[in-house]
Amino acid sequence: MASKPVIAVTIAGRELPAMVHWRLMFEGLSQCGAIPVAIDCGETPIEIAMLLEQVDGLLISGGADVDPSRYGGDPEDPSLRGVNSVRDANEIAAFEAAWARGLPTLAICRGLQLVNVARGGTLYADLPRDFGTALNHRLGEEALLQSAHQVEIDADSRLAQWMQTSGAISVNSQHHQGIRTLADGFTVAARATDGLVEAYESLTRPVTAIQWHPEISWHNDDVARRLLSGFVTSCVAPVPAY
Repeated sequence: MASKPVIAVTIAGRELPAMVHWRLMFEGLSQCGAIPVAIDCGETPIEIAMLLEQVDGLLISGGADVDPSRYGGDPEDPSLRGVNSVRDANEIAAFEAAWARGLPTLAICRGLQLVNVARGGTLYADLPRDFGTALNHRLGEEALLQSAHQVEIDADSRLAQWMQTSGAISVNSQHHQGIRTLADGFTVAARATDGLVEAYESLTRPVTAIQWHPEISWHNDDVARRLLSGFVTSCVAPVPAY
């Protein structure tokens, strides 16, 4: 392992023009002591398990909607945005390889949704329509640098340890889908004020999933920076055998 942990970051290159703040994600990981390496999962099937043998951690980044056929949804749903089955397949393969190794994994926004689906959970395809919340979970890409709503952090969670805080915190938000049923083996680590699951953790693996974007707000939010730093630090520890 390198003196600095090498963290594979899954992206979809075709989405970069819309993801106006992705640069900050790589800067944040670097500032927290990691060497981030981008893996474009959106164009063609890749042997991603082999790549993950060379890294110390995995970050599954945000992006467009997960293919609803993976969780019993409607593939013709008009609310769907940018479904990319190639990205889904590559990132699920990456997650399963990391899971098998016990590799520290942080799944963000779409990543939270994808990992839940990969382990048998389901999603609300469109929160305003299907969850019926009055809370605005999707403010727009440009608004990711500002707070959107509060979430309540479980004091016993890994997140609370990383962030050195629990209870209510303010987070940014850019999603229209969310957790309907949480997959077996995960436990809720945070909820929004409307009850939506905003973070969960594995009971048996170093897997943490969050719906908001600390990788974007780390430069002006100390709690977000501590979250990123906590994940990076977890990637330094030896990977246990599973």
